[in-house]
Amino acid sequence: IIGTLTTLIIMPFAVVLGMSAGYFGGKIDDAIQYLYTTVSSVPDVLLIAAAILSIDVYISNHPDFFPNTVMRADIRLFALCCILGITSWTNLCRLLRGETLKLRELDYVQASRALGSNSMQIIFRHILPNLMHLILIAMVMDFSGLVLAEAVLTYVGVGVDPTTISWGNMINAARLELARDPVVWWPLFSAFIFMFVLVVSANIFADIIRDALDPRIQVSKI
Repeated sequence: IIGTLTTLIIMPFAVVLGMSAGYFGGKIDDAIQYLYTTVSSVPDVLLIAAAILSIDVYISNHPDFFPNTVMRADIRLFALCCILGITSWTNLCRLLRGETLKLRELDYVQASRALGSNSMQIIFRHILPNLMHLILIAMVMDFSGLVLAEAVLTYVGVGVDPTTISWGNMINAARLELARDPVVWWPLFSAFIFMFVLVVSANIFADIIRDALDPRIQVSKI
């Protein structure tokens, strides 16, 4: 849920702002660069911790809005997805901006502009299709990165609710089991193996998407 929902939150910010900055340039580019530079400068962990603690305080002060533990866990999970999405779109935005700056100067884009196509037509017909392989690869890579981020944040206590089933809570519980005699090691090992398999699979899938959708690779094969 965290990997998928957060990725869907990241995409609109990164795609729209990245293409707008690269294609239009000028003051629009300056404003968007200032925005993602500012967001990138904010420490992610501190912002996430502050947001989650604020949500906890709000839930504690308004118990009538959240009558059961399931609703409290869900709202904390949704808040974590939102704050991760808001702080994680900058790298993809910077990448799409640079690629758009290159694409807008290519001959077929210049020819389309000379034939009377407006900016929206050029963006959706020529710019966006040539960025889709980067967007899809970034979605898969962000998915795996967010899965690992959830585990780390939950382990330190600023992730999902303790009642939510997640690998972070599983690792946190396994930490206490390691102090037992005899040592109970298999919960930690299981979480490690499944996270490793998921992240490796996502990375391999991203490579397959790149090979299938990158126009330059397709042209070289022809």
